[in-house]
Amino acid sequence: MITAIVIFIQLLIFFILPFYLIRLSRKAKLNQWLSDIVICYGLGMLLGNTKSLWLYSWASILTDDFQPIVNLTTEVAKNSASVAVLLAIPMLLMINNVTDWLKYTGKISWVFFMGVFSTMFVTTLIGYLYRNELSNVAIASGMFAGVYIGGTPNMVAISKALNAPDSLFVILNATDTICSGLYFLFLISFGKVLLGLVLPRFQSKHTEQEIVEEIIEETAHPFPPTQWTWPHLRALVIGTLLAIAAIAVAVMAALLFPDVKGELNQPVLMLMLTTVGISFSLVPRIRMLHGVFNYAQYLLLIFGLAAGFMTDFSLLLNIGSDYLRMNAIVILLIIIIHLLLSFIFKADVDSFMISSTACIMGPPFVAQLCASIKNKELLPVGIALSLLGFGLANFAGIAVAWMVENF
Repeated sequence: MITAIVIFIQLLIFFILPFYLIRLSRKAKLNQWLSDIVICYGLGMLLGNTKSLWLYSWASILTDDFQPIVNLTTEVAKNSASVAVLLAIPMLLMINNVTDWLKYTGKISWVFFMGVFSTMFVTTLIGYLYRNELSNVAIASGMFAGVYIGGTPNMVAISKALNAPDSLFVILNATDTICSGLYFLFLISFGKVLLGLVLPRFQSKHTEQEIVEEIIEETAHPFPPTQWTWPHLRALVIGTLLAIAAIAVAVMAALLFPDVKGELNQPVLMLMLTTVGISFSLVPRIRMLHGVFNYAQYLLLIFGLAAGFMTDFSLLLNIGSDYLRMNAIVILLIIIIHLLLSFIFKADVDSFMISSTACIMGPPFVAQLCASIKNKELLPVGIALSLLGFGLANFAGIAVAWMVENF
């Protein structure tokens, strides 16, 4: 009974709070310098990192055993973030025209590969520099290369392939959560403004008339709507059912090809989810579902709130400070070298931000970033590149570990 109450209240907060945050942002004009996603992400971080203060008084009314409720709220946040982003990705993809995003594939692809090169170069270099200071530094370098070209599943696979101690994975996973989380917060807040001082603006291949029509279409179907109509509700129901169907297909494929731990294969899950979402976009009637885009955007706000809730800065007290320092140096140098290469080859700011996110964070965060910088044109190719990163990361990570160990 207590578990059901906690889950219900937390889900209610995650689903309703973004709506009131949007209204407050408009009224206080916060949206002029902070996006809705930043506000949700920031509030989620505040709630998550102060839960020991506010949750104790509330939980003590229900039970004397406080810790299980704390653990439950973290698990609910994790599942809420997963469901929200899994629903949002196929919805965002199904309303995009494939012929439109193919126009950008070549340009952003080489920006992405500059990020891959930067990651391999930096992790190898830092591995050499730390070789006499830390134990298992070659393995750590390979794991960093894996996670910053692919994602956490690659870090797991590389740690297994290299027989890394379990404690090393726990430490590096914690340092990555902190470092990449802070970088992503920078990207969705002031990143575009500051990076735009170095890199040129993104040039859309849509005409001004098409952009105006898109804006009119989006503002005509906000979510939640001011007044529900049957055509709007019908479109949202169809979009949701199609997204659930895409998730079902993706989950079945991921279970058929489990990961090294015998669990759901995350890269396969994302690959199939993207493939099914894009295949839906080939049907004009699906592509024209009104209101689905803003509904998916709202789901990403829920994801931001829940993901922020899980960002636990108290981990700083429990992890190895040497590995945290190494991780911070690695991610900072990767960003600097990637940015320098992008500047030299005149990549635009949106392509850099999306390719960097594709490398360092992965598909769910690509969707959130595209929503934050208001660039849905690069969303499908950004997700596709992040999936390519999953495929390359294991090879790259093992290669980096071997070079650090043997040269």
